[in-house]
Amino acid sequence: MVEIIRSFLNGLNLIIILWLLSVKPRHGYEIIKEFRRLTGVDMNPGAIYPLLHSLEKEGLTLSRWISDKEKNMSRRCYFLTVRGKRLFNRFRILFKERLRSFAESLLLDVDS
Repeated sequence: MVEIIRSFLNGLNLIIILWLLSVKPRHGYEIIKEFRRLTGVDMNPGAIYPLLHSLEKEGLTLSRWISDKEKNMSRRCYFLTVRGKRLFNRFRILFKERLRSFAESLLLDVDS
């Protein structure tokens, strides 16, 4: 059962990451923490970083090294490009127009 849920969430990784980046630029560890908070599932760093690199390679994100002087470290932050924002908006429309009624029906209490 856990594997079925994990597989379902794996299919949503891209959408969740695009959504997180649409809210604000984030570094990889922050994405991992937010993903866990939202889904209850730990995302493997070995999965997130290759995905972030492929999003950048496809022109959906850009990354920049940002210095955190308080912590005396730099982190690579990812930002959505115009192309990434367009893709996210297409997903948002799909969910809003097509999948919303499906999700609402799925959540109805059939025993009532």
